[in-house]
Amino acid sequence: MTKYVLFDLDGTLNDPYEGITSCIKYALESVGIDENDPVKLRSYIGPPLRDTFAKYGFDSKKCEELVEKYREKFLVTGIHQNIPYEGVHEMLEKLYEHGCKIALASCKPEHACRVILEETGMLKYFEVVSGATLDKTLDTKPAIIKLSLDRLGVKEDELEHVYMVGDRDMDMTGAHENKVIAVGALFGYGGRDELTESGADYLIESPLELVDIVLGKE
Repeated sequence: MTKYVLFDLDGTLNDPYEGITSCIKYALESVGIDENDPVKLRSYIGPPLRDTFAKYGFDSKKCEELVEKYREKFLVTGIHQNIPYEGVHEMLEKLYEHGCKIALASCKPEHACRVILEETGMLKYFEVVSGATLDKTLDTKPAIIKLSLDRLGVKEDELEHVYMVGDRDMDMTGAHENKVIAVGALFGYGGRDELTESGADYLIESPLELVDIVLGKE
């Protein structure tokens, strides 16, 4: 029986705090906003950038301009500032060795996902890497999860053997919209309440706990 494991990226496989927050601050500074609230900045890791900038009252056109400003810095520095969580490599190795099919389902642009996975030594474990498109034709978590499932060739009767692992509410709701198991990563940025209220089937406090969940149902 094949097991499939889909992962979010930021806050699930790696800690991107320095890279993402510095780029958000850079974009906001371009319009005269000096954002230094660590609670706010942490909350912006995970959701789409357009949603983040909309919180400051900007219209859709201005949000697009700020996303471009963010990318201006991110593609130079932020994309290279990611620290894998302790135990992630060992977790991926165990799942891979057991024959699990591993995929990424991230709202980050797909090219950026590949760069980050390569630089952090994780790309070799992934059969599929799915991310958002820059033109917004694909930028919601449910749609990106569906894309990963399609690319993996998962059949309807295999969905009960698919796990979606993430640290934010959109990962949990996106999992259930696609009829797969939702696993909440407590070591990321969402927190227990957010993950529980959004329907997490399991909660893990460390990456290696996922191995027991996925392989413990043999």
